Amino acid sequence: MSDEGELKNNKKINMLMYHKFICRHIGVVWFSAVIFSGLFGMNAEYVNAQESGIQEEEMAGIIEDETESEQVVVVIDPGHGGENLGGEYEDYTEKEMTMVVANAMKEELEKYEGIKVYLTRNGDQELSLKERCEYAESVNADFLFCLHFNMSKYHTLFGAECWVSAFGENYSKGYSFASAEMDMLEELGLYSRGIKTRLNDKGTDYYGIIRQSTERNIPCVLIEHCHLDQENDQPFYDHNEKLIEFGRLDATAVAKYFQLSSEELDVDYSGYPNVYVDVPVSVVSPDQTEPDVCMIEVLEQDMTNGEVRVQVSAADYDSGMLYYTYSYDNGLNFSPLQRWPDKSVDTFEFTMQVPPHIVPQIVVNGYNGYDLYTTSNMISLPSMDYKTAEEIAAELAQQEALKSASEAVASEKEHTGVVITRDLSQEQEKKPISFGYFLAVCIVCALLVLGMTISMILILSGRKRKRQRKRRKRRY
Repeated sequence: MSDEGELKNNKKINMLMYHKFICRHIGVVWFSAVIFSGLFGMNAEYVNAQESGIQEEEMAGIIEDETESEQVVVVIDPGHGGENLGGEYEDYTEKEMTMVVANAMKEELEKYEGIKVYLTRNGDQELSLKERCEYAESVNADFLFCLHFNMSKYHTLFGAECWVSAFGENYSKGYSFASAEMDMLEELGLYSRGIKTRLNDKGTDYYGIIRQSTERNIPCVLIEHCHLDQENDQPFYDHNEKLIEFGRLDATAVAKYFQLSSEELDVDYSGYPNVYVDVPVSVVSPDQTEPDVCMIEVLEQDMTNGEVRVQVSAADYDSGMLYYTYSYDNGLNFSPLQRWPDKSVDTFEFTMQVPPHIVPQIVVNGYNGYDLYTTSNMISLPSMDYKTAEEIAAELAQQEALKSASEAVASEKEHTGVVITRDLSQEQEKKPISFGYFLAVCIVCALLVLGMTISMILILSGRKRKRQRKRRKRRY
């Protein structure tokens, strides 16, 4: 082959190798592009959006919408409002208190990631229960929390409680959240009245807010933070800061239930162990019967101070025991409600004070979780005629007063007695006997003698007449 032909042949070979090189690198670039798109998640929606000329701001909106769809949505319902004042006690009005708690709860919850919070009312509006639940439905609420404060008919009850639906999954979810809420209220120092259901005459949930929520398949818990009309609970709400504390507590219970975290608060409840509650297959009806048993035994009677030690044994196998009261006069008068010391046990002891000078007749009432009670047997004891501390103190005070008075008189005599005696004797020596006094004495003596003389004359004349009568009778 000539040099010219060889040169042409080499050029052809070089061109073929160049084309192969180009094709090979194009393939590598295409393959890298596919791998790159897979690694960085270039989905079809994003590509189509780019091809359609969607602006970056609109794309950010789509991503934000997807993020919001993953958020927990809760609705807080401050109870009452407008002309519906709720409970009123002294200077406190429930509709105003629930608004303070709700605002604090919302503010605290918004410090957590992954949650959206709404209020059914932002001011003093009056809303129906249906309107409140319709609003919760309109924002696709995952949970509705209804905030309240309590009062009782006779102003005797105290403590916090939660009401939940009696039906299905709403009962299960409601009870699970209420367990976290009640644990925190107890840690705050409030007495737990429990987690309960209540039915109306139609067999549906009694409380309208729970009933309306259940119809919309929204779990709902009605929180009764404490009783306004009871001195045991008043220290927990008697200042605005304490209402704000209630709101923060409620928010924390929600965060625990939904296992939320907050960088701002530096807390992480992602592993919080919520109470698991099986979904009931039937209605969870409230307890409508009194405690099954209530018995007492007197362990000791102290006759010197009126103290009586009593053992109580009581049980309610449906709703447990809640309070007890005692009486020393066979039920005519009872003590205020007392906390059941330990709800996990049926038997406990307590010491009561019996007034003096009565025959004690002791009875106890045991109350269950629904405020129904059973009266115990009556035990009559010997009369305790001891003196009270007040009586002993009064006697000592009286003795001290008499002692002080005697000492004062003795001291006065010691300083003035001789002088008084000398003065009186001198006055008696100096005072002469007057003629009038002497004449009066003589007249009195003369009258006495005259009276005695007349009396003797009458007596003698009477005897003389009797003798004369006797003589006349003898003659005849």
